[in-house]
Amino acid sequence: MTEALVADSHAHSSERLSSAPATKPRQIVMMVSHYPAGGAQEIMADIGHGLAVKNAGVKLLALYPLADPPKPGEDDWSCVVQTKPKSVFGLLRLAWTLLRKLRESSPDAVISALPAANIAAIFGAALAAPKARVIITHHSPIQTHNKVFTTIDSWLGAWRNVSAIVSVSDAVGESLKEKPAAYRAKCRTIRNALPPRIEKALAELVEKRGERTSIPRTVIATGRLSRQKNYPVLLRAATHLRDVKILIVGGGADMQSLKALAQELKVEDKVEFLGHKPREEALALLANGGIFAQPSLFEGHSLALVEAAKLHLPLIVSNVPEQVEAITMADGAICGMLVDPADDRGLAEAISRTLDDPDAYRQWCAKSKALADSLRYDDMIAAYEELLR
Repeated sequence: MTEALVADSHAHSSERLSSAPATKPRQIVMMVSHYPAGGAQEIMADIGHGLAVKNAGVKLLALYPLADPPKPGEDDWSCVVQTKPKSVFGLLRLAWTLLRKLRESSPDAVISALPAANIAAIFGAALAAPKARVIITHHSPIQTHNKVFTTIDSWLGAWRNVSAIVSVSDAVGESLKEKPAAYRAKCRTIRNALPPRIEKALAELVEKRGERTSIPRTVIATGRLSRQKNYPVLLRAATHLRDVKILIVGGGADMQSLKALAQELKVEDKVEFLGHKPREEALALLANGGIFAQPSLFEGHSLALVEAAKLHLPLIVSNVPEQVEAITMADGAICGMLVDPADDRGLAEAISRTLDDPDAYRQWCAKSKALADSLRYDDMIAAYEELLR
């Protein structure tokens, strides 16, 4: 299958393929609502690569692109249609093309993420690949989803072809508590983790950085510029900070409004919008930061937070349930600082306390490392493998 991933597309694919068993590989479709990659898309690709190593042919499929679709050979993703549907005819064309692609692929399993893809995966597999098991995944609390999609999801999740419903955190899973009993019986939690190539890159960045003799007076935040990430509170926190630079890595619809707010607050000299960066470049910027801040209104299980932990940066996050869980170890130890998402002064105080106290800074770095060590990619892949048996 020409679009199948038989190994990590970025390196050592032939070595991994040669070590795979000789039995016929399972065929798996990893489906998301849209391209290009965000956190959900990244984790789905990472899961796909991990399953490919475990003897599976994996196809990464997005329903539609948000901007330009991937070019052949440029990315592992392909899109069902080349433009986002904007009419009933467009939706029908997407549905018909999806059914054709699923029949051609004849998957043994479909694993989906994001509300539209979850619905499409269940319907599409039922009609075009009735023997395929479907695993849908939730990457944020369902209260943040479209209400129509949420209603349809409640009904479809009880269908027989849905074998499991995965949440990336217990807090996200808790948002499903009002779902029907047949739906809840299929729910599982599998937390996100980073693939080996990213872990290796992060370890190299830590080694290159070496032991710090001074604390960088920078706060770095990574992620798309959207309401969810709650960047306005970070800009307001800048008004209470001295000699601290805030670096924001990411692009998005809120770029201009955030720049306007920075001007209004007179913090243009304290805040730098770096825009979207390739992942490797974004990680290098993160590695050289002083503190990682993520004052989000909600999350699922943030990959950016996991990356910051792997770089042993002190973590300051919002005290919403998903974030509290994300920085809490199995033994109950808290490995980051929690701040109310509306409290700009409290955020600034947490930043200042950490940067001004070398002992406290080192302690938070150690806690971040401990958290990172508890998040293992092999555990994540093994959990999905268990669902596919």
